[in-house]
Amino acid sequence: MSTVIPSAKVIDLFSGRERQNQHHPKVIRLAPELDGFEVLYSNEHGHPKVGQELFSVSILFWALLDDGSFAGMIPWFDELIICYELNCPNKGFFQGYYDPGLDQTMPQVPEHKCIELISAADYFDFEEDGTVFVVQELSDTCGTHAVFTADNFDHFWMSEVFSWRLHSDGRIQALMVDAERVERWPVLVGDDCLVACDESEDFVNYFQYTVAINIKKQDPQTMAVLDQLKSDS
Repeated sequence: MSTVIPSAKVIDLFSGRERQNQHHPKVIRLAPELDGFEVLYSNEHGHPKVGQELFSVSILFWALLDDGSFAGMIPWFDELIICYELNCPNKGFFQGYYDPGLDQTMPQVPEHKCIELISAADYFDFEEDGTVFVVQELSDTCGTHAVFTADNFDHFWMSEVFSWRLHSDGRIQALMVDAERVERWPVLVGDDCLVACDESEDFVNYFQYTVAINIKKQDPQTMAVLDQLKSDS
């Protein structure tokens, strides 16, 4: 049972910001990550101890949120999530961002990405009138795959995520190519043949590039994880 007084300020241990219980931050602008930055996470809560194993995932986007904060974003299970929301035993615990080029870790979004996001948001500023429209559509640069199954992984198929679409209400959808609707090649961002992955009733979740490749290679360890997913369903 929680002992937090409702009027008390709750500070998120990872972001250092006051946690808003009634408001989930809305994404208002995205910037692609093109320099190899990663997010670090662990399987244990708190700051990593010496020798503690850390895991890394390539960051797909940097985001400006409607509370004025910034965050990295990654495909995780069945959605695109804010990195610092990795705060769960079943998902992992956020430990910061990592620049492999400089071999440096950092607790916050790099300054140059913050400047890029603010400048773009100021330039493309719009007034909300209740109409939902596409604010941005950006290519997937991490080799993300969407996974689909209709029979609890007895059979399944994967599709490469082609792009991600940010809507004015903050909703973000992954898009894949529907080959039957392609009118011309190559397919480009914004083409009518792109359909939302999560609008398929068979959609399950997203896999990172390395996992998708291992599945295609029938890697024994990866296939064992799929079997576990099946038994947990």
